[in-house]
Amino acid sequence: MIPATRPAPTPTRALDTRAHRSERAPSRRRLVRAVAAARSDREADESPKLDRPCASSRRDVLVRGFTSALILPRSRAALADDLFCGYYSQNSAVVPQWARETPWSEGYVDTSAAVGLEGAKTFVRILGDQKKAESAGLTPVLCLHGGPGLGFKYMDGLEVLASEKREVASYDQIGCARSPYAPTKKNQNQNQIQTAAAALSPPPGTYTPALFGRELTEVRRATGLGRVHVVAHGWGGMLALDHILGGNGVDGGAAIGGSSPSMSIASLTLVSVPPSYARLIADRREALARMPGEYAQVLLDGDEGGAGGGNLSDAGRKLYAIALDEWTRLFVSKRAAGACYRGLKTAGAGGGFGARANDPPDAVGVVSARAVARDMTGGCLFNEAGALSGWDADDGGRLAMLAAAVPGGVRFVRGTDDALSDEGAREVYDAVARVEMKPTNVTFESFPDSGSCVHLDKSADFLESTAAYVAARDA
Repeated sequence: MIPATRPAPTPTRALDTRAHRSERAPSRRRLVRAVAAARSDREADESPKLDRPCASSRRDVLVRGFTSALILPRSRAALADDLFCGYYSQNSAVVPQWARETPWSEGYVDTSAAVGLEGAKTFVRILGDQKKAESAGLTPVLCLHGGPGLGFKYMDGLEVLASEKREVASYDQIGCARSPYAPTKKNQNQNQIQTAAAALSPPPGTYTPALFGRELTEVRRATGLGRVHVVAHGWGGMLALDHILGGNGVDGGAAIGGSSPSMSIASLTLVSVPPSYARLIADRREALARMPGEYAQVLLDGDEGGAGGGNLSDAGRKLYAIALDEWTRLFVSKRAAGACYRGLKTAGAGGGFGARANDPPDAVGVVSARAVARDMTGGCLFNEAGALSGWDADDGGRLAMLAAAVPGGVRFVRGTDDALSDEGAREVYDAVARVEMKPTNVTFESFPDSGSCVHLDKSADFLESTAAYVAARDA
């Protein structure tokens, strides 16, 4: 039923770092290339064959990805394989043929000018066939991962939304996973760059909501992702609001006549998005009361100064690691396993390409991801710090404009076991819904027995309802 080999897939959009900043070719396909051609010399040298979709069939690439996942060390036992974050095995379904044959592209967008960091590149992955999608009238889905400091790996189950024709696009935010950034000196050879970059990170204060907002705008512009459905989780949802409406230091608003008015939003799905960063921190601290006392205390102690437990004794660090694992299980995801579980930790997984997407970042990637967390959150989970301090979903009363900016519909989603309280999640929903003349255009959904990562804990229900939601809003 599934052929052993097939011709190499034709990329649907290409990501050519040399074409983005000046000329625009007449076709949206102007930017797509195979992974091997789009990757930097360093990454090409590290993995010369395994991650090149044009060198083998899509089926071969997926099979290799699954095999490589099996030999990776796991911080807890896998509940499912890593393909699509275990969607098919969790839901007792056979991986369909479309998942093995759908064309896909991976590569880089040169975002250096947009974010103001010399040499900065953003890794982008697009699954699906643009021509088929456009012929079928299906709008692309753009996924925004949370963190800050994570990559897309823990959300890759959302690629199931591609089905047979729809495009699903994702990217690793600058500094994260496959988009590491570290300042380097000119005229260094490759080994010197590796050594120097591992020891360096950008100056404190480099990463801000405004920087990530500019990056997102450039990614969409460069790849021709004009009208899209957006599915965003956690910090990714906060970024989506800034991108669409402006505010919190982000200029303009992509959907309301800002710097890129052609970038419209067909629908918006926001998962675990708080009314403010202060409220999220308060809810997290309140959720600690549901943990054993020693766990709650060691998490608070280890969080001081963004130490991540590094300020504790040897015994304290061991207890901190156990407590953090329990926090993840209780409030973030009960079902995440393997690389999808590791991807929920800063610099945990998602550093490889193609079939090696489950790999952890290298030394450069670890330093880079930690710098993002340092700047954005102060490295803290339970204390308000970093550039997100003061972030407000309703900055300047902007939520009153969201329903008009996204006329297709805004959908708020929360897992009932999320540390973000039901009251906090509904505060954002209420601010949008109370000004909407058509109540059905703004909805709130709760998923029982699920943490923040509804797409992992209730994957079948969430992905099936999301597929239906965007399909109803393609026109």
